Parts: sequence; structure tokens; C-alpha cells
Amino acid sequence: MTESLNQAFSNSPRRQKLQIIGSVFMAIVIAAVMLILYLVVSARVVSMGRQLQQAKDEIDQLVYQGVNYRNQIAQLSRFDVMEEKAKEMGFRPPYPGEVFYVPVPGYKLGPETHVEIEQDTRPAVINVNLLEYHQSLFEWIGEQMNNILRPFEGL
Repeated sequence: MTESLNQAFSNSPRRQKLQIIGSVFMAIVIAAVMLILYLVVSARVVSMGRQLQQAKDEIDQLVYQGVNYRNQIAQLSRFDVMEEKAKEMGFRPPYPGEVFYVPVPGYKLGPETHVEIEQDTRPAVINVNLLEYHQSLFEWIGEQMNNILRPFEGL
């Protein structure tokens, strides 16, 4: 009697319909969660890409300013410009015998330090030809499902 009651209860059409509706609802919820995760990751990638572009723009601006400053220094340190500025300030060339050197105890004249800055002529390129940037939603879901199910392989 209990077997027939259990069988009748488990096979009731109402229970089967509820299981089907619950399964469909669960599939929709899982798909929505995966879609939201995909959108969040995509938004982060876009945000990071924009930050990289802004940082590159700032670097380019700083390099441009550096070149401008070097050009100004080169312009102002030309001999004729320096000589003209010195005359405007009241300096004159020294006469023989007017120049004398003062020895400083403890000071050693060492080799002159020369700093040379190498210019990197390669253009800065951000590589976005990675698989992660060109996956479709379904490929990404499949990859995530494989990652989730990987511990259960071979059971």
C-alpha cells in the first residue's frame, strides 16, 4: 500500500509539472547569473583599456613637454645667446691676470659624469589580439562551465 502511495505521489502530473517549471526557472537563473558575470568582466576589461589609453596619453604629453624643455635649454644655452645675456647683466670678458683659481681642500676633480638618455623609437602598442577579448558569450559560458566541472572529471 505504501509503495503504491509513493508511486502515485511521485508520478503525479502536478509534481512533474512543478519539476519541469522549477528546472526551467533554475536554468534561466543560471543563464542570467552567467550573463551578468560576463557583462561585469567585459565592463572591467573596457575600463582597464580606457585607463591604459589615458596613461599612454599622459606619458606622451610628458615626453612632449620634456622635448620642449630640452629645446628651450638648447636655445638658451647657445654661445651667442649666453654672451648677449651676460652683457645685458653687466658682465664683460676678463682681462689677463684677472682670473685666478682658488684651490679647495678635499675636493678631487674626478671624471665627468655623462648621462645619456636613449630614445625608445618603438611605438607603444597594446596587444588586444588575445582570445579573451574576442570570445562570444557562448564560448565564455562553455569555458566557465568547463572550469567549474573540471574537478568532477573522471568520477
